[in-house]
Amino acid sequence: MRHLLKFLAVVLCLVQFLSTSLPAQTADSSLTAPKKSPGKAVTVFLAPTILIGAGIATMEERIWYDSYDAYECIQRNYPDFQSNVENYLIFLPAAAVYGLNLAGVKGKNNFLDRSLVYLVSLTLAGLSSNIVKTSTSIWRPDGSDDRSFPSSHTALAFVSATFLHEEYKDQSIWYSIAGYSVATATGVLRMMNNKHWMSDVLVGAGLGILTTKVVYWIDPLLRKPQNQGSGKQGKDNLTFFPYVSPDHYGVYLQYTLR
Repeated sequence: MRHLLKFLAVVLCLVQFLSTSLPAQTADSSLTAPKKSPGKAVTVFLAPTILIGAGIATMEERIWYDSYDAYECIQRNYPDFQSNVENYLIFLPAAAVYGLNLAGVKGKNNFLDRSLVYLVSLTLAGLSSNIVKTSTSIWRPDGSDDRSFPSSHTALAFVSATFLHEEYKDQSIWYSIAGYSVATATGVLRMMNNKHWMSDVLVGAGLGILTTKVVYWIDPLLRKPQNQGSGKQGKDNLTFFPYVSPDHYGVYLQYTLR
């Protein structure tokens, strides 16, 4: 169990470093998001690429510590572990965003803008996770079904954590650390509940971070046309929202020319 905890601790530290240190180094370029910036692209894709790559690499018994090693370690130390607390942890970092705002701590965006970004990020993460689940058909460790890869719980938890990070990274690094710690705990609990392999959790974390950072990256591009010539920010001619049905997810986008 000691090796598993060390590995997860390294992953958490990596996510926190890549998501907090690198954006700070390119803060000036983020103010002009509509311009394509290689530095900004690095902050968007680096951490997700490493996490997704690590997840894929640990799927087979070919490295020093893979998903099967983590599974055996958990089963040996916590064979009867059961918990559903991760179902509530998923949205805790996002709830903190609205709680902080109500407490008077100003975030990056107003209520409407942040809500749209969060909902679109959740939809894209859920959609991409389900597409991969359907395509790969990997069985869960407990054999309950073949929709193990990647972990949707972990993906959505990291969407919430990245949402908190993006909104409050300029206020304090501790908001980011708290959010990513909760998201990491969600992934660990999914493994301890015998519902996911370590590879599922790592790839889910990467997808959650990636979708949210991409949405934050392109959000200024979507808003730029409607702001030009008006001298103010608005969404009168842009309709952009996600929709969810029992069988699928999607995003509705409509732009009215004037």
